[in-house]
Amino acid sequence: MKTTMMQFRVNDEEKALIEKCAKKEGMTVSEYIRASMLMSMVMDGEVQALKIIGRTIGMKAMDALSRRLKAHPTAD
Repeated sequence: MKTTMMQFRVNDEEKALIEKCAKKEGMTVSEYIRASMLMSMVMDGEVQALKIIGRTIGMKAMDALSRRLKAHPTAD
């Protein structure tokens, strides 16, 4: 259960883009923003972020992560 709220400001263009991308992924804006931030952390090597994604956001986020990793593979 989510009990803490975070807020941030965006301009109209950013808001429209975030809403468009969330809809495209079949997510709410909140789900999309959480998934995007956590995926960015995963890309930076933060293992705990991957655990959170798997536990709280579910398969939609895992699918989105998979697509992102395929589109932007990390260099070894």
